[in-house]
Amino acid sequence: MKRILMLSFLMVMLAFPKAGEDEIVNYLDNLKVGEPVRYKNLTIFPLLAKRIFSLHDYITLDQAIDKGWLKIREAGSGEVNFVEVKNNGPEPVFIMTGEMITGARQDRMLKEDLLLPTQSGWIRVPVFCVEHGRWTEVSHEFKSGGLLVPNTVREKAKMTESQTEVWDEIAASQDRLGISAGTGTVNANYEDEEVKKALAEYTDKFIKIPKLSKATIGVVVVTGNQIIGFDMFANNSLLDKLWPKLIKSYCIDAISGRPGEIYKDDIEELIEALKDAKFVSTGTLGFGKLIKIESELGQGSALVHKTAVVHMDFFPGDDITYHDSKLRLDFRRDQRLNN
Repeated sequence: MKRILMLSFLMVMLAFPKAGEDEIVNYLDNLKVGEPVRYKNLTIFPLLAKRIFSLHDYITLDQAIDKGWLKIREAGSGEVNFVEVKNNGPEPVFIMTGEMITGARQDRMLKEDLLLPTQSGWIRVPVFCVEHGRWTEVSHEFKSGGLLVPNTVREKAKMTESQTEVWDEIAASQDRLGISAGTGTVNANYEDEEVKKALAEYTDKFIKIPKLSKATIGVVVVTGNQIIGFDMFANNSLLDKLWPKLIKSYCIDAISGRPGEIYKDDIEELIEALKDAKFVSTGTLGFGKLIKIESELGQGSALVHKTAVVHMDFFPGDDITYHDSKLRLDFRRDQRLNN
């Protein structure tokens, strides 16, 4: 009997061998790196799909709140690292990691991607606080901040999963920008008048990237000789909806960055290297599978629903340099052969 059960288990494992890995690798195999768009110290490489796997019109957090479908409140009398969300609408709602919600007792960012089911009831979801100095209710429910946290804050949350590290990175980002906030809210990064002027200058150069081609489903973002972010979506429509938030989060980090020289072949090597990452299913409170991505190059995650990668992000470590053996594919192939 034990042998039969073991064989049955192995057959199941063979039928479903890789928790979301096949879908992720299919997307990565399907990518073409477009021509870079450069301005000062920021370079963005569009990622174009040779084939579109999903045409689903995903409803975003902002859309759902505007429609009156989505409600967000404090968990109980208030917990720093959890809130409760409810979708009363007729469509699932996609909430992206790093999206800001403001009000209630303190501003928060969503910790993980979530595809919230229809008529979900109240669901307790993990968040990070992005306003260190307030614990006073200013509204009964949260509203959308209309923003993503700066890219470095999202990266720190992904890399460390530490509330203290998130607060420290918010403080560091404000030091780099030369601003201060009474409650330490990351929202102040975007409200400073000098920062607003600089952001407007940058975003004007990049805002049209999703509209350059319907095949564009993601981007790789570079400042200096460092790739600071990789974001890929199910389709062009979802990228386009989230782009106004994304581009501000990239640009706010680039303001204090440095020019550099990274080329298409570096990006192609990164994409190739990601196919060899370790994929671990961590579970999700909504639809699909949430996959943690671990690599010698960095960390990320992907939300996979059916055959679509709804969203995938990846953040290379600060010690990763380019035009260096760490990213040479022949070096990586030798490693695999020797394992």
